[in-house]
Amino acid sequence: MEETASAFNSSESPDVECSACTGWKRKAEQTCLECLSSYCDFHLDLHNTLHVGKRHRLVEATEELQEKICPHHDKLQEVYCRTDQQCICHLCITDNHRGHDVIAIANEVMNKQIELIGLQSDTTDIMKAMEKDMQELRGAVEVFRTSVQDALQKNEKSFTELIQSMKDIQSKVTKLIEGQAEAAEKQAEEFIEALQQEINNLKDVDAKLQHLELLSRSNNDVRFLENTVHLPSLAAYKKSFILLQHPYCSFDRTTEAVTELISKLNINSRWSLITISGRVKTTRIVTHPPPQTREDFLHYAAKLTFNTNTAHTSLRLSDEDMKVTASHLTVDYPEHKERFDSRAQILCNEALRGSPQYWEVEYGGGCWVCIAVSYKGICRKGKRGPLFGRNSRSWGLRCDVLSFKFWHDNKETNVKKLSRCYRIGVYLDHSAGILAFYNVLDNMSVIYKAQTVFSEPVYPGFGLAGKGAYVRFMCK
Repeated sequence: MEETASAFNSSESPDVECSACTGWKRKAEQTCLECLSSYCDFHLDLHNTLHVGKRHRLVEATEELQEKICPHHDKLQEVYCRTDQQCICHLCITDNHRGHDVIAIANEVMNKQIELIGLQSDTTDIMKAMEKDMQELRGAVEVFRTSVQDALQKNEKSFTELIQSMKDIQSKVTKLIEGQAEAAEKQAEEFIEALQQEINNLKDVDAKLQHLELLSRSNNDVRFLENTVHLPSLAAYKKSFILLQHPYCSFDRTTEAVTELISKLNINSRWSLITISGRVKTTRIVTHPPPQTREDFLHYAAKLTFNTNTAHTSLRLSDEDMKVTASHLTVDYPEHKERFDSRAQILCNEALRGSPQYWEVEYGGGCWVCIAVSYKGICRKGKRGPLFGRNSRSWGLRCDVLSFKFWHDNKETNVKKLSRCYRIGVYLDHSAGILAFYNVLDNMSVIYKAQTVFSEPVYPGFGLAGKGAYVRFMCK
């Protein structure tokens, strides 16, 4: 409709010819929208004289006049049919466009201009937001690149230090072996020298004994007995030196210990490499955007179940354990160490981590409900047991009739409530640290999105305040 509006007020057609001139045609100055003709100064005066007193609409001469004429009735197109989205004349209204939604072209042009202004404003805002995102992303890329270089440098330094540490250990073990070998050999040599000396001494003794043995055969008993008065004693000499050999007379055990160390290092290195690899693969500049439609979200649907061992005694399960309701009556649950005993709260059985997960709940009644995720180790007993979101180990969206409030680490964030909501979708991307809440009934509009870092698996949880407050898991 921009073209139609500009055509009626065109000042860009200087060569429009006069419709009334014969032969050489003069330049037209104005166009009559009633006569559907363009006139030069002379014929314009004649036109005005012939139609004096009549309200003919004159506009600056335009060569696009034919585009404004209805091809069916040769009348000026002055009406816009919204049903068929086309310009028509007044006769068309009672012909092919009977009963259609029609409006004056000028009014529709005004509407479209207003719509255009809004679209231009929205386009400007979107472009500004995209430019901001682009600048932030570029900044994130630079930070990421710096992180890459820092990680590579630290990695190089750490492994260099590790290699040097291994070399130092190798050097120490080598020195230990060489030092122990030298000391052991020196000790053995000293034993050898001592044995050699004793052998030499025994040889002297043996020589004396051989001399006495000869005397015993000389038939000179007196002399023999006189020489045997001081027979040598062998008490100072060891009969056997086999016990001097130590049971660990080789470095086989040392070699086994070194082999065991290398084996442990290899095993630890492989496990550490798996951990390192996992962390490397989860390191990104941007995360994959969450789904846009409910159908897309449902691809990540998680099957959740209430953990009755954690349920406060004021919470009653129903609808095949798909619904939990706050009651003024006490439920006779058995004693359990995991049960909330001072807060009307309950956790689910499922520990969530890794790939994205999605679940939906319907809520209502009472004062408010809190839709949360929590670490398993949250305190559950006595006054020290806080509400979800009132500690560093849980995140919760508190929903009441008029507003939403997001809580984490005992810090409150007010969330503007845009429309009626009693069914909420929860999207969790544990590895990316994204926890988002959506209004399912408002075309999955975002209620609140939290960006955090999860250090362990989280469990969906719910807190209920006021008699009749309830939460129900919704099936697909």
